[in-house]
Amino acid sequence: MKYAGTFACTMLLARRLYPLSYNHKLGTLVEYKSLPTDGVFHRALADAEMTAYLWLAMLDDLQNQYELENVPFSFMKSLSKRKADDVPAYLEKQKKKYSNKETA
Repeated sequence: MKYAGTFACTMLLARRLYPLSYNHKLGTLVEYKSLPTDGVFHRALADAEMTAYLWLAMLDDLQNQYELENVPFSFMKSLSKRKADDVPAYLEKQKKKYSNKETA
């Protein structure tokens, strides 16, 4: 049976959004973003919680750094597939589409 759903890779997204992180392992990203943790890793529930915190941090960073709000899952999925060098310019271009700020 083939998986018919969709997914986005948080590691690929993290590589695009946090190029200055030492590496892009979940534990490193949790520390890099100062995310809440109980210190347990490599257990399904703990890793799922940390991944959820990381996902929310990415959405917050898109809002705070690029003024992108309410970005859909499809946007995150496409962002993960962009070349890393193209990401800053791509995010700047997306401001018109995903910014809730009114322009004068």
